Amino acid sequence: MTDTDALLRTLWNELLDQPDGDEDRDFFSLGGQSLIATRLIGRIGEELGVRLRLRDIFDNPTLAGLRTLVAAARERTEETGARTSADAPADGPAPLVHSPLHPYSAPLALLQERFWKVERTLPEAAFFNQVMRVDLIGDLDPRMLLSALRGTIRRHDVLRTTLGEGPDGPRQTVRPDFTVPVRQREYGDLDETAREEAIRQAAKAEAKLPFDLVREIPLRLRVLRFTATRSAVLVVTHHIAFDGWSRNQLVADVAANYRARVEGTAAPEPLVFTYTDFATWQVAHRAAGGMDASRSYWLDRLAAPYPDLRLPEALEGDDGYRSATQPVTVSAATMASVARLARGENTTDFTVLLAVFLLAVASRSGTPEAMAAIQVANRRWPGTQKLVGLFANTLVLRAPIDPAAAFEAYLRTVRTALLEAFDHQEVPLEEVVEALRERDGIDPADLLQVGFALQDAWVPETPVPGGFLRQASGLASGDGQELDPTTFGLTMELRADGPALSGHVTYKADRYPPVAIKALVAAFDGILRAVADEPQTAVGTLITEQVGP
Repeated sequence: MTDTDALLRTLWNELLDQPDGDEDRDFFSLGGQSLIATRLIGRIGEELGVRLRLRDIFDNPTLAGLRTLVAAARERTEETGARTSADAPADGPAPLVHSPLHPYSAPLALLQERFWKVERTLPEAAFFNQVMRVDLIGDLDPRMLLSALRGTIRRHDVLRTTLGEGPDGPRQTVRPDFTVPVRQREYGDLDETAREEAIRQAAKAEAKLPFDLVREIPLRLRVLRFTATRSAVLVVTHHIAFDGWSRNQLVADVAANYRARVEGTAAPEPLVFTYTDFATWQVAHRAAGGMDASRSYWLDRLAAPYPDLRLPEALEGDDGYRSATQPVTVSAATMASVARLARGENTTDFTVLLAVFLLAVASRSGTPEAMAAIQVANRRWPGTQKLVGLFANTLVLRAPIDPAAAFEAYLRTVRTALLEAFDHQEVPLEEVVEALRERDGIDPADLLQVGFALQDAWVPETPVPGGFLRQASGLASGDGQELDPTTFGLTMELRADGPALSGHVTYKADRYPPVAIKALVAAFDGILRAVADEPQTAVGTLITEQVGP
């Protein structure tokens, strides 16, 4: 076995949590999903200097197939110097290096620019606050933990930046000296109900307290102490510096720094490059035409006209920013059937769920085509997977519906559309929308009507000396009627809940009454259970059977 073979086997086993890699075990049958494939691609890029695409994993879903793929890519590298897969787009991921020229100042990354514009327009709003709950369980040293957090913030420069306007546009300044705002309160040994209510109220208050990004770093803490061995920490971040992927990375780095301090071992090695390095490279990459091919793809793919996806119960008048939620659940038994269907088509659970959601929207809106916005990690560049920061992008996926086709065929259509979208994921959605507005005169609201997300599962518990850090969910949003800047009329968000899924539909409360969203959820549930049992069912039959509230 060569060193490359051994490395690939190690990565395969590690990321798929397998004791030993079976040459012919299928990636999807081992629990592989898009985010695991993204991590695998990133690690291969870091270790072997080979850049692969998501479709390479989907089309070669075994360890043996991956070995052949990497060997072919390395052979092309030796012959041509190209580090991409055979037909990767010209504006695919490029190597990143640390830039010592501007260690304390950088332009905003492209995705950060959108949040900065909103902040400048509505400085008193807290639309983009994110509240992450971490329970501290065991005999942990609070001062050592705070020191570990400071070390982590020093490691991830985006967490100690302030923003401002420069002569060439907005810039972020990395603060060598910084203060982490911390509010602490002793609550005593409350029972579980009272403890959870205290946490919920604190989280609600933090979610509504805006950041001053000009003067404050985009992170603060609220600590709720209950006993000597139990506390809850609310890590409040601004989305301009933190995305969903960042949660696990932040906790892992805090744990590693804490372990090093308690045990007297070496701290984590410095990052090869930082988020501000990425931002500097990305702005230059776009200016040099590096995103032109992907931009052209989206302008062609998202050309008007668009289907009208409003549900039949839609209300007249101004949509406003008020939002409400409707719960969604998918049983473990149904998810087991979804997983079998996905494996049979060399695709992921997400692809099946998205295809069903598109059909549910089409069935309720009565349109021959459905489209939905999805979120992608957008961390294809080697090394970015270890960074805290804002990389996540939004893509709009459209998939024409053939009523005569079986659901299996429609699933393949959605799979193809997804893989194409992943190949061109680096262009910010706002940039595409603005270009379409200038060229075609589109109304962005016609393009951005519905969204769908299957959130990445976070690591529930991370061991540290004396106890563990537990990421927790379940922070309520009060009465379910909150101000929200949601771009879409409605968005379904799901997350793994053991072998099942749970989540909600967030919708504009001034556009839809609750009955409209309940009918959509019922359609989603009905179609999902139908295709889980009979994936050969005609799409037209699935849609027709779900029409009506």
